[in-house]
Amino acid sequence: MKIKKAIAVTLAAVAACATMGMAACGADDTLIVYTEAGFAPFEYISGGKIVGVDVDIMNLVGEKLGKKVKFENVGFDTIVDTVSAGKLCNVGAAGISVTEERKQKVDFSNEYYTAALYVIYEKDDASIYESTTTDDVTGVYWDSLAGKKIAVQNGTTADLFLGDELGEGGTIYETGAAKVGFDALAMAVADIGLDSNVLIIDELPAKKLIEGKNNLTCAPLYYQGGEGKADEAAVDTYAICVTKGQTELLNAINEVLAELGKAGIQALVDKHLGL
Repeated sequence: MKIKKAIAVTLAAVAACATMGMAACGADDTLIVYTEAGFAPFEYISGGKIVGVDVDIMNLVGEKLGKKVKFENVGFDTIVDTVSAGKLCNVGAAGISVTEERKQKVDFSNEYYTAALYVIYEKDDASIYESTTTDDVTGVYWDSLAGKKIAVQNGTTADLFLGDELGEGGTIYETGAAKVGFDALAMAVADIGLDSNVLIIDELPAKKLIEGKNNLTCAPLYYQGGEGKADEAAVDTYAICVTKGQTELLNAINEVLAELGKAGIQALVDKHLGL
């Protein structure tokens, strides 16, 4: 009887944890945020702590809700599913792009930053990849990645974009091009010129990742326009995700984003870029 009662109590506690508006069971004064701290300037490690634009935003959310905020550094491709389950955390802030597939699992805040996808490659190979786009900038067309080994961080928008282009009907379908997936961006950068030829990642992290690496450079990724059509930059837009039904939390995030506005978000970006 005692065993059955203990099981019943445990199950009730788990059920309560899954439905309550807190980050974790028994921690109603703490908001646990899942992130991946290798995506500067949005989240990165400095002085042994996780810092960045998303960290600043969520700390403001914590102040608005009267909660402490605890950041957990995890693999990027685990964040949306963990937030969707709503047991270990209720919010993910990691430069997460909004996609239809992710919308089925979590609720998203208002979008707060739009980033261009960039390609990192060896300077000695610049002539292979670089072209002048209709925007009159130096860019990289998907076509130039035909037959190449292309590194991405698993689960990112770059990974999703690449999957589309490698799939049937994609720009580099059946060209010999292949994905090389990594869990950590630092490892992906180190692999350029070894098992992979290029790395696709968002603009600001790309520029931060090549700092001090004189053998590497980067440029924006473009879709080449057809007859009479302009080239189109590959872009993605960030938002913060929460467990479905977390209305109070979602409203607080949106309020903070509205209070910051575009100028405030850009000020945070500049701060963490050291500008």
